[in-house]
Amino acid sequence: MTEQLKQTVLLHRDHHIVVTTQFSYIVSPVMARHIEQELDRRRRPVWVTFVDVSGARVRIRSSVIEGIEQSSLETRDLWRRWRDQRKAEEVPE
Repeated sequence: MTEQLKQTVLLHRDHHIVVTTQFSYIVSPVMARHIEQELDRRRRPVWVTFVDVSGARVRIRSSVIEGIEQSSLETRDLWRRWRDQRKAEEVPE
């Protein structure tokens, strides 16, 4: 982790991304669990309501939710390192 990143105050260090057919929403881990519980219900609701990290209330059809992705400081760092390693493997033309 770089010194600059250590000094940066992250408002949402760990968050989840709700991926839909039209848009993606950034939500807290607590809100992501709420959405997952709604989607896991025996009778899936037609609408799912939640609040994103900006405080906006969102109400969308459950059928447009394609997935929920976790994003933490550690996983983002691992992805950056993975991409750097793959780039280093590329053979120059």
